[in-house]
Amino acid sequence: MAALARPRTQTHIPADAALSGILALLVDEREERVKEDKAAAKTEVLLGKAGVPVENIQALTGKKADAIRKAIQRAK
Repeated sequence: MAALARPRTQTHIPADAALSGILALLVDEREERVKEDKAAAKTEVLLGKAGVPVENIQALTGKKADAIRKAIQRAK
């Protein structure tokens, strides 16, 4: 006789926390790929164009705010 599966307990994750986590994973993956493709736009530039505030880009990338602002300005 097969063992009965235990019911899973549902854990609620706030949407903003879940989206922040997903975005952080995507940024990390993209940063690794950009190292190999020098012609690709910088991640901070793409996030800036999407309207993400510099402070959030800084938290996601670990880069200094001044460096982020300069990269965005140079890309314009």
